[in-house]
Amino acid sequence: MNVGDVIVAVDRLAPFALAEPWDHVGLQVGSPHDGLSRDAAASPDVRPAVLVALEVSDAALEEAGRLGARAIVTHHPLIFDPLERLSDDTEAGRLALRAARQGVAVIAAHTNLDKARGGIADVVAGLLGLETVQPLQPAAADVLKLVGFVPEDDADLVRQALFAVGAGVIGEYEHCSWSVGGQGTFFGRHGTTPAAGVAGRDETVAELRMEVVFPRRLRRRVVAAYIAAHPYEEPAFDLVPVENEIASLGLGRLGVLPAPLSLVALADEVAAVLRLPSVRYAGDGAREVLRVAVLPGSGAEAIARGVAQVADVLVTGDVKYHEARAAQAQGLALIDAPHGWTEQEAMLRWAERLADALGPGLTVETFRDPAVGVWSAAGSLAAAAAAPPVSPPVSAARAPGGATGSPAPEPGRTASRDDDRHRLYADGGARGNPGPAGIGARLVNAAGQVVEEVADYIGTATNNVAEYQALLTGLEAALDRGVERLDVFLDSELVVHQVNGRYKVKAAVLKPLHRQACLLLSKFHEVDVRHIPREQNAAADALVNRAIDAATG
Repeated sequence: MNVGDVIVAVDRLAPFALAEPWDHVGLQVGSPHDGLSRDAAASPDVRPAVLVALEVSDAALEEAGRLGARAIVTHHPLIFDPLERLSDDTEAGRLALRAARQGVAVIAAHTNLDKARGGIADVVAGLLGLETVQPLQPAAADVLKLVGFVPEDDADLVRQALFAVGAGVIGEYEHCSWSVGGQGTFFGRHGTTPAAGVAGRDETVAELRMEVVFPRRLRRRVVAAYIAAHPYEEPAFDLVPVENEIASLGLGRLGVLPAPLSLVALADEVAAVLRLPSVRYAGDGAREVLRVAVLPGSGAEAIARGVAQVADVLVTGDVKYHEARAAQAQGLALIDAPHGWTEQEAMLRWAERLADALGPGLTVETFRDPAVGVWSAAGSLAAAAAAPPVSPPVSAARAPGGATGSPAPEPGRTASRDDDRHRLYADGGARGNPGPAGIGARLVNAAGQVVEEVADYIGTATNNVAEYQALLTGLEAALDRGVERLDVFLDSELVVHQVNGRYKVKAAVLKPLHRQACLLLSKFHEVDVRHIPREQNAAADALVNRAIDAATG
């Protein structure tokens, strides 16, 4: 595979033609013909890799180098303002030079991905569990319609020629056209050679009026294909501008919650899915909201456009004081979801769609950059927020020194690189629901050595609470040891899907546990939570039973 294959996949998921006129998307560094193989000495069994990140940074390029990735797909364009020279005088120029020297192509999907089906806005709407979702600002179609007149016997040939160059696509449907029969007339002057009839007299030919739409950017290609495939010397056709809006594409999303929530409860949900301790909101926290508008990134301009007429609350970022005051005057509540955190979380979730589009021959990796949280807080409240998370209601103590007795790393030590990616196997269970419950967790390093093991009785609890308690304890153990890259394996589909944002947390008792789990997960440089069958989690399950047996005799 090569870089061009990645460009085609991104364009199919989020057509570059959807981008705003001022935006800069597509290939920014590299060539479509560049290969994606990791290196010549790599095993043929090692699949090429593509890295998905919010933006290009030194840290992202280091991660690409570590993984052997030859392409980075980002949301924020690396080159946005025009570069007068390619040098390290500017940050964009410096990073572009580094990417080129490193042999890493850079592909940007910005406002096209904001508008696309399944793109950034749809991901955030899904994380919040919104229903009956539609674009907040539908996209202009920006298409032309070719109306041609073709002899019936040649209609299929002309259609196929048009379809082959990208005409006839409407949403997820291809080869779309419309035709109706009619009669065409002509008089061929001296020197013409009509495909039907003869020159020098009036002729009447049975023809089809054929209509097909296509993106405006394909105009020359479509017209050329039509003329080349048409049997006439002088094919007749019209190009008609189409002013339609595409109901399923556009900036932002508007939807409804399954049931009304208080504003403060919805703000808590936003914080949880973004793996943040809290987010700001403006409005009466006790007010119930149902209609939710989502504009990931920076979308406060929607306030002036009248979003209050269709939504109770707007979830967006970069909200200024006067914008918030204007929203309050309109009766619109606001939740200020940090720009970088929101788009990064959505981008990394969207990476799953890109992986599906590229297929099994290529590995799609993700990079979570803590530096996107550019703001820090000061003061006593900030110090309290920055303190280690409070232990769960029923805490789980860890065995001193872990199973191997190995010492924990020194404070501040960076422990994880290629040879220090760890695996956490966690399980929780109760005998009865609720009933006597225990937790088990095993932290394993890249060499397969168990560096810490937990088996604790947590009293009476439900199975789901025990599963969360096991996850929290395991994550805290990994953080205490300075682990930065972690693969987490659980046999609870519910917990896996909830922390990955696929399931909404409905049980009140699980919400604080889910929120704490998301906060702990946000502290890792790279983390992946996966479901495995129970039989593959047998060691952690055995720790659960050992803890319950020891406590209940």
